[in-house]
Amino acid sequence: MQIEIKAFSEEEKQLVHKRTMEILSETGVWIKSDKAFFALRDAGARTDEKGRIVYFTEEMVQSALAAAPKEFVLGGRNPAYDYPLPSKESRHLMSGITTNIYDPYTGERRESTKADVVNVGRIFQHAETGVACWTGCSAGDVPEKTHCLHEMAAIIEGTSKHVQFELASPYESKFAIEILRAILGSDEEIRARKIASVLYCPVSPLTQDKNMLEAYLELADYEIPVNIYPMPMIGMTSPASIFSTICQINAEVLSAVVLFETVKPGWPLIYGVASGAADPVTGAYVKSGEAALVSLGGTEMARFYGLPCAVTGGGSFETMPAYLGRADLIDGIGTTDNGMAVSLEMILTEDEIAKRCLRIGKGIRVGENTDLTADIKAEGPGGTFLAHKSSIKNFRNPDELYYSKMFPSKLRATTYEKRDSIEIANRRVRQILEGPVVDALPDEVKAKIDEICQRADETIFTGNKQ
Repeated sequence: MQIEIKAFSEEEKQLVHKRTMEILSETGVWIKSDKAFFALRDAGARTDEKGRIVYFTEEMVQSALAAAPKEFVLGGRNPAYDYPLPSKESRHLMSGITTNIYDPYTGERRESTKADVVNVGRIFQHAETGVACWTGCSAGDVPEKTHCLHEMAAIIEGTSKHVQFELASPYESKFAIEILRAILGSDEEIRARKIASVLYCPVSPLTQDKNMLEAYLELADYEIPVNIYPMPMIGMTSPASIFSTICQINAEVLSAVVLFETVKPGWPLIYGVASGAADPVTGAYVKSGEAALVSLGGTEMARFYGLPCAVTGGGSFETMPAYLGRADLIDGIGTTDNGMAVSLEMILTEDEIAKRCLRIGKGIRVGENTDLTADIKAEGPGGTFLAHKSSIKNFRNPDELYYSKMFPSKLRATTYEKRDSIEIANRRVRQILEGPVVDALPDEVKAKIDEICQRADETIFTGNKQ
């Protein structure tokens, strides 16, 4: 049978919901956007206009959950990479957004550029467990006020899988739609194909921010999926309790669900969970096993509400519980240095870790092809099974015996496994970067996207309206 980790009993999930509703109805959420605040007020929410606090009732939450789609497809620019949500098995979401990259040719850590974002997409294209590509790193060589737009353009250029990006202001939103229109040809295809989604981060604790939120409200008519992704630090921006951190995350996600579904009923949403612990001495963010527990709890609450989910996998050792929790999307692939840098080699290395996690998750298979008692009887004491047809068959079946295509099995026994695996991954990274772009954008489409980005850069400084 398959192996699956459960973090909560049914009674405990009910308690999370109960505590969440106490927070939402008694404490409320700070809505910094006037547009969002008045949309909720006009929909009947109790509000504190001076403090811009909105209080949410059980009826509001349940109505929003009923409106939110329970199933939809994250489309790829190449339809072969379409990814239906929810999924029977977990897959990777490329992480983001770091400000540094480890150069694949010099090995140095340096500030990332727009070209690096393209390369993140090109490497992610070859990650077998990767289905949705956040931008990985930032474009540090473009204007600050339009960097999100440039990163969106770059990641779409690099991969034909589904992409996820951020927008920092409503100004960027209209240009983002222009980019999607240049690729897909029409607004109808934007709605139908859903080749891109956006990541929205509530500010912990209990705050819905202004600029990012208003940028996404501009996308309502285009039904761009939103990954609602709170990122509290345990002990700093959430309580020093895993249970209460999950309750707070739940409140932040559900309040955003109510908001988005109030503005546009039927808006496709993803229940996101990203958390880490604070170092009790320095207050710095640290990778931790506790983050994996928060991800497990968040996965179960997303399932409790019937929503697709995305969670952080954190560091390499935290990927296993996230995969065994069976979230739809697990982010964290490719990042290092506590989320401050991206490594192209680690995209491939952690893809390998994920494939091994998936095999473990399949559990111990019991059936005709695995109950080989007859072979044991036939071989008897002192024999070998190498020449048996069942051995040959199962050696070729990764669902039974998994072997890496890229990393030799001898690495498992070497002292220098990490160094050797990175060297092997680096050779593969260079091979990919020096080869042709997979599913490259047509030249005329790329030229149009470049023109859109240039126009956005020029008009944001001149104040001209488009």
